[in-house]
Amino acid sequence: ISLTSLPKHLVENTVYVVDSVKSGTGRSTAKDLYKQVIKPVFDLLKIKHHYVATTSASSISDLAKSFDSTFSSTVLFISGDTSVNEFVNNLPQNNNSAEISIFPFPSGTGNSLALSLDLTDEISALRRLIVPTSTVSPLNLYEANFPKGSYFLVQDEKTDEITSSLKFLVVTSWAFHASLVADSDTPELRKHGLERFKLAAYSNLSQEQKYEGQFSIDNELVDGPFAYWLLTSSQRFEPTFEISPKGDIFERSLFLVSFNTEDDKDYIMGIMGEVYNKGSHIDNDKVTYKKITADSKHIVLSTKNSKDIRKRRFCLDGSIIALPDANEHEVSFRVSGNNQFNWNLYIIH
Repeated sequence: ISLTSLPKHLVENTVYVVDSVKSGTGRSTAKDLYKQVIKPVFDLLKIKHHYVATTSASSISDLAKSFDSTFSSTVLFISGDTSVNEFVNNLPQNNNSAEISIFPFPSGTGNSLALSLDLTDEISALRRLIVPTSTVSPLNLYEANFPKGSYFLVQDEKTDEITSSLKFLVVTSWAFHASLVADSDTPELRKHGLERFKLAAYSNLSQEQKYEGQFSIDNELVDGPFAYWLLTSSQRFEPTFEISPKGDIFERSLFLVSFNTEDDKDYIMGIMGEVYNKGSHIDNDKVTYKKITADSKHIVLSTKNSKDIRKRRFCLDGSIIALPDANEHEVSFRVSGNNQFNWNLYIIH
């Protein structure tokens, strides 16, 4: 590979490498992808770039807010899905139309975006990024509108209030999935990497998974009570966890994956086993698996008897959102496009 054969998003754009240093199981000298691999390769190929390592919880949002629309940018993420989401949701309002191309290295605990591009390890990801055949496609975004008074939860503590709609790239979930992501967000469990989700799952299985509500897609109703409920554009959340076999991030569509509460204490793990078995759960009569396209204008989840904090937590690409303290809520969704505040977003693949 030579400088003349590099893809234009590494030559013509302003390139940023964003390193979320606490993502995955954290960094050590031996596991420092940027210093050990990316920087030497970029120096060799004379790829000019800005390296941004996170120093606080607001580093990524601060970077996004500083973006200038007078030039096109390429942003490479050494992180999981949540960092990419934070970046997209914190881009500033923009009068001009500008392009941002995004590329995820699978360096977090949740790497669904990278897995959607068949990127399962960091070295092959770097190879894919720099080959001359590397190209870009629209990065499809989806919108979630949470009720007034909703807020972010970080390690069970209330942080920022949500004042506008939020975009997501990979998943929004409620019920069992959101609970295990929320409960795994502790310093103790984060040390375990991907295992933290399994540890939190076992803890949740000791409690009844009953989330009352109803989901409507235009004129079609899906009734609860739900044990499991999520919307995803992606195919896999882990290399072998095939949650939506028909998922394709290059399509402007989401899939609903849900199933209802049962008395049998083993039913959730039974269906989760099918997810790990090449996504065979979609053939299970107890599982609802529905495609939602941009043609759908009314996509609404209505919850009830949800005053308990456990019943009003949502996961949005790994971030946890709590609905306000009330007994009933409505959350609406929309299949949008690849535009956020006049920024046109693309995914490198």
